[in-house]
Amino acid sequence: MNLKYLKKIRVIVSLLFFVVITIMIINPQKNFPQDIIIFFTSLQLVPSILKTFFYIGFSTLGLIFVLVISLLFGRVYCSSICPLGTFQDIIIYISRKIKKKKKYEYQKPNYLFHYSFTILLFSGVLLGFTSLLNIFEPYSIYSRTITNLVEPGFILINNIIASLLEKISIYNLFNIPLRNTNALIFFLSSFLLVVIVYLSYYHGRLFCNSFCPAGAILGLISRTSILKIAINTKTCTECGACEKVCKANCIDSETKKINYPACISCFNCLKVCPTDAVIYNKTKYLELKVNLSETPRRNFLKSAMMPVIGMLVTEINQLEKNQVEKSNYFKIKKLPISPPGSQSIKHFSNLCTACHLCVSACPTQVLYPTFFEYGLGGILQPSMNYTASYCNYDCTICCNICPTGAILPQNQENKKLIQIGKAEFYKYDCVVVAKEKECAACSEHCPTKAVYMVPYKGNLKIPELNNDICIGCGACEHACPTTPRKAIYIIPNAVHQKAKKPEIKKQEQIEIPEQFPF
Repeated sequence: MNLKYLKKIRVIVSLLFFVVITIMIINPQKNFPQDIIIFFTSLQLVPSILKTFFYIGFSTLGLIFVLVISLLFGRVYCSSICPLGTFQDIIIYISRKIKKKKKYEYQKPNYLFHYSFTILLFSGVLLGFTSLLNIFEPYSIYSRTITNLVEPGFILINNIIASLLEKISIYNLFNIPLRNTNALIFFLSSFLLVVIVYLSYYHGRLFCNSFCPAGAILGLISRTSILKIAINTKTCTECGACEKVCKANCIDSETKKINYPACISCFNCLKVCPTDAVIYNKTKYLELKVNLSETPRRNFLKSAMMPVIGMLVTEINQLEKNQVEKSNYFKIKKLPISPPGSQSIKHFSNLCTACHLCVSACPTQVLYPTFFEYGLGGILQPSMNYTASYCNYDCTICCNICPTGAILPQNQENKKLIQIGKAEFYKYDCVVVAKEKECAACSEHCPTKAVYMVPYKGNLKIPELNNDICIGCGACEHACPTTPRKAIYIIPNAVHQKAKKPEIKKQEQIEIPEQFPF
């Protein structure tokens, strides 16, 4: 096969991944096939690494696949699978169209900074301080950008078209409520997008070779890849064409050498070389200075990260006790409630990279990005927001699409018994007590009937709780009409518990006459 066709193949594959992942994240009607979501997210390197530590599943196969193709072909992940990488390539393509004489020059990569920075990011994960990894993990950057900046625009367009179609009696589309976006989250997502666009426009793949943790990991692996791009010194005329189009700045046309760890296998150089001196072939195996297989994975990570652990700040916010006084209501509402399947707030915060895929996929829009609720170590991580909505009793979408294992897979039967929090009732704020009016909104919306009504005064009934069967879904809190404080609200369980199965009472059979009297 003509090697110059490799670039066309790479472009087709990268656009396929880019388009599918973008549609998957936007997906305003929440009807994207879940199996496809799992497949594409399992191929994202850093999330798959995190998930494999705690859950052996499809993500492990995806991780193995990425590692295998990296050992075979180099950093093709960066050029074809990573959506942020393709986004940068689009910006680079635009910059070259605007600046037709734009040329890249060889720059000696700073491996010491890149690898040290990556160790710093993963050290934070070991200490429960995931904010740095959240900010720089490439898939999470792209997913947050789509969720917080692009998706609202698509929903708005969808709603406009749906309203117009409704006027001519066409109901193929329906209105979707716009999610309220935290101003700080919006600003931070916008700021990171501007930084990525700027770096890509003026410096090519600088982000990938200086800050990206996936790029550092794959850079190490690519040192030993079987197929590498190389320069045939006999046929090379030192024209510099390959160096001028190398957006990773890794080709030195004067010395006719390529820095393999920095090469993202974009194959631009293969296409432009006039003498076919740039080749893509088997190269001599280069041994890594560090043999990762000699040390168990967790011990290796811990030992490698010890020098920088002292530089990190430990999490400053500690979880409050579950039972607190009513005077602390607003303090309680600042505590995060992690999604069902996340096992505990600590487990969730330690593994979540804030990609916001669960936020985008949640059909009831109860998952919202937070800022400081998880402390400085968990900026941008989502929490259950029962003011906005509630967790659907039968829904397992977030459990089965989380790419990092922060939310572990659950079936419906198990999910219905996960107690992420417990209901607390303060009767003096209740409409029944404060205004002596009938209200049973909390009981009517409770899927397990952990909230039920008992006689109070005269014909009035008041809520009573059975927290043994409460799962903390927030349906009662969301339905409660009192303001500014809810009379019934959910207190998070720091460690998720198992609720008892609600008793299902058999309905009394009603005798129906054989014949109607008319």
